[in-house]
Amino acid sequence: MRRDIALRFEAIEAAKTGVAPPGPAALVDPVVTASWQRCAPMDTGRPGAPVDPADRTRERWEDSPIRRAVPALIAQFEQAAKSSDLAAVVTDVDGRVLWQQIPRWLRSRADDIGFVPGGVWHEGTSGTNGIGTALAADRPVTVFATEHWLGPVNDWVCYGAPVHAPDGTQLGVIDLSTSWQRANPLGLTTVATMARLIEIDLRAQHAPQAPQLDLRVLGEPVALLDGQPLHLTQRQLEILTILAMSESTTLGVLHHRLYGDRSVLITTLKGELSRLRRLLRGHLRSRPYRLTLATRVDAVELQERLDVGDVEGATRLYAGQLLPNSEAPFLIEQRHQLDVALRTALLRDASTSGALRYAMVHPYDTHVLEHARQQAAPDDPLVPALTARLAVASILA
Repeated sequence: MRRDIALRFEAIEAAKTGVAPPGPAALVDPVVTASWQRCAPMDTGRPGAPVDPADRTRERWEDSPIRRAVPALIAQFEQAAKSSDLAAVVTDVDGRVLWQQIPRWLRSRADDIGFVPGGVWHEGTSGTNGIGTALAADRPVTVFATEHWLGPVNDWVCYGAPVHAPDGTQLGVIDLSTSWQRANPLGLTTVATMARLIEIDLRAQHAPQAPQLDLRVLGEPVALLDGQPLHLTQRQLEILTILAMSESTTLGVLHHRLYGDRSVLITTLKGELSRLRRLLRGHLRSRPYRLTLATRVDAVELQERLDVGDVEGATRLYAGQLLPNSEAPFLIEQRHQLDVALRTALLRDASTSGALRYAMVHPYDTHVLEHARQQAAPDDPLVPALTARLAVASILA
């Protein structure tokens, strides 16, 4: 057994007895020790979680706001579980498993403890565990091996994160689990990221139906106001993009971000702003200059996806560089930052599909293509396309 794992087991046992020295005790999350206190009256010898009938579980999954709101992210969660050989579940607010993706080698173990659709993993029924404790603490948690309250679950490690509705109420938990011998340091980060992405999508779907500006400035630019195209000049599009990517700005700062050191009169910019205000039906205020309607910008969303580790989602938004023909200093800087951030993420978290989408914009970046091919699973169906793209890039680079 590795020394770090041995120390963790020692810390768990010491914390349970209440005689732990300060060092090892610090290895046990206080959220876990608080859960033990809540679960103290419960028998540790229970065989596992109680299981509800399958038909009721299917009905609950059909009605789940998580399933209905973000089916694409559930598919992404399933893929993450398959690629890391972990069990993945989604529960309701009572800790009841509604959906499950589990590797074959874990299925019999999962059946034995009720870690199946319908299994209720609330702390009140199943003690300290990654699902129930995430609900009780209302934050992402890891429950490792003997930190679980029930003895039959002591061979597992579970990573759980609660999902919240836009009003802050809990909807359920997403959880990744495996045997403790295969503990994955990315497990907690993955569920926390996925939970946050689900919450972002839920908030977007429940946003008030106010006037909305949709700016697609990655690749061929498109500007839509309430779904209708705005016919903008290149300069108007640049101004609108700068305003949308800046919460507010003074006239002087806007002039510098747009023109830099070029000798363009302030009155010229004021004229452009007046025309733009009419096109936006008045949703452009001054002192400071700011947009007063809900605004969606694909470049901003791409950066937000990268910030939460969703590289696959970021590459889906990357239809091209940020306004590639613009010479506005602010937009040149943002263009470079986005390109570097996305490339860095792809070199850290390889994805065959992401690398292929990136190559549509940067076809001769062999480093990204080579890294994705090296990290791809042997049965990845995109490997042939990736290999062909790399061969062409190597010849023409």
